[in-house]
Amino acid sequence: MTEARSLDARLHHPLPPLLEPAVSLSEIASLRAAGVAAGIKASGRPDVALLVADAPVACAGVFTQNLFPAAPVVVSREHLAASGGMIRAVVVNSGNANACTGERGLADAREMCDRVAAAVGCLPHEVLVCSTGVIGHPLPMGKVRAGIDGALAALSYERDAGRRFLHAIMTTDAFPKEHGLALPGARVAGVCKGAGMIHPDMATMLAFVATDARSTPAALREAIGAVAARSFNAVHVDTHPSTNDTFLLLATGRAGADFADVRREVTDVAGHLAWLIARDGEGATKVTTIQVTGARDQASARDIADTVAHSALVRTALFGNDPNWGRFVSQVGNAKSVRSVAGLRCALQGVTVFEHDAPTAFDRAALSAAMRAENLVLDIALTEGDGAAMLMTSDLGYRYVEVNAEYTT
Repeated sequence: MTEARSLDARLHHPLPPLLEPAVSLSEIASLRAAGVAAGIKASGRPDVALLVADAPVACAGVFTQNLFPAAPVVVSREHLAASGGMIRAVVVNSGNANACTGERGLADAREMCDRVAAAVGCLPHEVLVCSTGVIGHPLPMGKVRAGIDGALAALSYERDAGRRFLHAIMTTDAFPKEHGLALPGARVAGVCKGAGMIHPDMATMLAFVATDARSTPAALREAIGAVAARSFNAVHVDTHPSTNDTFLLLATGRAGADFADVRREVTDVAGHLAWLIARDGEGATKVTTIQVTGARDQASARDIADTVAHSALVRTALFGNDPNWGRFVSQVGNAKSVRSVAGLRCALQGVTVFEHDAPTAFDRAALSAAMRAENLVLDIALTEGDGAAMLMTSDLGYRYVEVNAEYTT
């Protein structure tokens, strides 16, 4: 009986403390938001979200690299190209991914944009569309239409409107993911959803980050790759890219600051949101940031971080609070980008556990206790060059199997 209670306790971990953001998405100047329940989800939870700008705003996007991009991804790419990156609205549904749905799926995604455009008073290509949920099922367009109409009627600048938008995009998320900063001369805020099928480049996640700083679409396109590299493209949960992942970056231009003045904070907001995805990780209890330095180049450093994060043995050791340096070190040796491990140093939570081709003396019990923190850092230092990379990964425990054994596509 004691063992059963212990197992149950480890299956259901407490959620992380969720800090109140300084700014919500709907508090970015010019943006109104809404989230409503349209019956797409069997649970009855909110499932249609809408973000509308008062006038065209600059936008750039990063999308899935999966060879089966969902219909909304195809349409949003087309619309960003046609609009030159100036948009008025983003419409989102959850509970159905509209993926692998053929020509009907494309027609449905375009109809969602058309319906919003007609109500807002803009061209259809000034509306972007996102979907998330189970794949291979046509959208229930009657419910989607009603949801869009309800969201249009509910649009608001009030603080909680951004949160309602967020709740309407969630699927298997255990908690809402939002972050926002009030800066001198501008604001930055964002929301995202995602908990599984994450890596190597986003996957099964939607993210929306906005600022009221001034920018051009070209400047956002130039910046978004680097922002994603430090956030949504640096998250690993289960090595399973998906079909719908989308990261949109918007600048409304209503504040006094230029985008260059807030670029670091935009990256910080995106990075925090990405950390929350890794922390949610379908059963995760912590996030480990793998920091690689001294690799031959940046691509090699990323490959090494990926190789370590891919290891189920590494991630179960993290779940078990086990400073098992042999798993970390041997996985570095498995990375194809490594030519020499001479000079390899490995540190966990700032404690060096391997150096000069041998383990170091460290207090195993103390380090194991330190590993119970929600935020771990695993440093891997080589001496092959100046390549560096970071990757956030969740640990791997009982709950991950439980969630995914019961979830169906």
